[in-house]
Amino acid sequence: MGNTTVTDNHIAIIGTGFSGICAAIKLKEAGIEDFVIYERADDVGGTWRDNTYPGAACDVPSVLYSFSFAQNPEWTRTYSPWNEIHDYLVKVSKDFEIDSHIKYGAEVSELRFDDGALNWTVSFTSGESVTARSVISCVGILSQPSIPQIPGLESFEGTTFHSAQWRHDHNLEGEKVAVIGTGASAIQFIPKIANDTEKLYVFQRSPHWVMERGDQPISARTRRLYRRFPLLERFERWRTYWDFETLSRGFLGNHPKVVENYREKALDFLAEQVPDPGLRARLTPDYDPGCKRRLVSDEWYPTLQRDDVELVTEGIAEIRPHSIVTTDGEEHEVDSIIFGTGFTGTSFLAPMKVFGRRGVELSDAWKDGAATKLGVATHGFPNLFIMFGPNAGLGHNSVVFMIEAQARYITTAVKRLLRSRGAALDLDLDVQTRWYEQTQKKMRETVWVTGGCSSWYQSADGRVDTLWPDLTPNFWRQTRLYKKSDFAAIRPQHN
Repeated sequence: MGNTTVTDNHIAIIGTGFSGICAAIKLKEAGIEDFVIYERADDVGGTWRDNTYPGAACDVPSVLYSFSFAQNPEWTRTYSPWNEIHDYLVKVSKDFEIDSHIKYGAEVSELRFDDGALNWTVSFTSGESVTARSVISCVGILSQPSIPQIPGLESFEGTTFHSAQWRHDHNLEGEKVAVIGTGASAIQFIPKIANDTEKLYVFQRSPHWVMERGDQPISARTRRLYRRFPLLERFERWRTYWDFETLSRGFLGNHPKVVENYREKALDFLAEQVPDPGLRARLTPDYDPGCKRRLVSDEWYPTLQRDDVELVTEGIAEIRPHSIVTTDGEEHEVDSIIFGTGFTGTSFLAPMKVFGRRGVELSDAWKDGAATKLGVATHGFPNLFIMFGPNAGLGHNSVVFMIEAQARYITTAVKRLLRSRGAALDLDLDVQTRWYEQTQKKMRETVWVTGGCSSWYQSADGRVDTLWPDLTPNFWRQTRLYKKSDFAAIRPQHN
C-alpha cells in the first residue's frame, strides 16, 4: 500500500460489513467516488464473514435483514444462515461496484487528527499510513470478542477458543467440552455440537428469555414470486418490521402489557419444552423480558435435556489444567473450552486508537458517556463519522434500518464538507450535550435500565450507550434533518 497521501477530499471508510457497504453505496449514489474502504480481512462481510460457528444464523427474519434498496428474493429460510448473508453482502458489493474501492489486509490501528492540516492520518498495523480528509468508521460494536478473566485460564492445557473465532480444525468428537455463556451465539452452536461431544457442560451465569424461532424453508414458489413481483417481498418486509416495532413499545416502557404478554408467551414455551420443574426453575429469568437480548430457538431447551448435556449454574471459581472448578467446589473435567461470551459492545471503535483535536483520545472524551449526535458525530473529532456506534443499536428490530438512516445522514454531511473549501466540520458541544441528555433521559424509562438485569448493553457504571431508546421511525426522522448549525466550520490555521 505504501506511505501515500491521497487527494484532499479523500474519504476513508473502515470495514466492509453492512455499515461499510451501505456508506459506500450512498456516497456513490451522491456522485462521490473518492473513497477507499479499508478492510482488515481478505473478504467483505464483517461479522457474517467472521462468525462461522456451527448453526450461525441471524435472529432477525431474512426478509428484514437486508438493504431496502437491495432486496434479496433468494433467501432459502425464514432466518438466514451466516453463509447466505455473507454471499448477499458479496453480491451487493459487486452489483453496486463497491468491491473496486476496497483495500484488503489493511487493519487500522490508529486515527489521528491533524489540527493544522485539518485531516486524518490513518495508520495500519503494517506500519503504513494514509491521510484522509474524513473518516467513516464502520467497525461495528460486535467485532471484538469478549473473553472473561477467570483465575487459572492461562493454565488450561486443552483447547480454548471464542465462538467468533471458531476452530474448524479442532475435532470435538468424543471430547468433554465446556461452553461458557448462554447468549445468542451459544444457543445456536450448542445444539449443533451436542451430537459430537462425549459430555457437554453448559455454564450459565443467568438464564435468558427464549421464544420459539419458527424457522422454515422458503419455498421455490415463494422465491419465484418474490423475483417476479418485488412488491410482495417488500410488503412482507414492512409487515415484519411493524411486528417488531410493536414489540418495542413494551421495551421502551410505554406499554407494560406488551412486556407481560411477552413474558407469558415465553413462560408457556418454557413449560411446554421443559417438563422437569427443577430444570425449568433454573431456566426462568428473574428480570423483565427485553432487559437482555431477546433470543429465539427451537433446539435450545431440548438440547439441555439430553443425558450427555449438563447445565451448570454455579459460578466458576477457577480453571485448572484439565478442569473447571465451580464455587460449590465441584470439579468438571474438560478437554476443550468454548467461550460463547459475546463481544465488548461498549468498547466503541476498538481496537483502534482515535485521537481528535489537540490530541484528545476518544476513550477519554467518552469516559463519562459516549456522547454523540445520532451516534454519528462527536465533538472534538472533526470529519469523523461513525456507523452503528453509540445509541444506534437495537434490542428489538433490524439494525440495517438504522444503518441506512445513518448512511443517508453521513452522505449529506460529506456533501457539505466537500463544499466547505477546506474547512473541517466539528459537532457543536451544546448540540451534542442536549442530544445525549435527551437520549439518556428516554433510556432511563426503558427495560434496559429498569428491567433488573446486567447485560452487554451496559457500561461498567450502568449507563446504556449502545441502544436507541425510542421508536425507529423517530430515528429515521431525525436523520432526515441535517442541520448546518449543528456543526462548526474550522478553518486551517496559517502561521
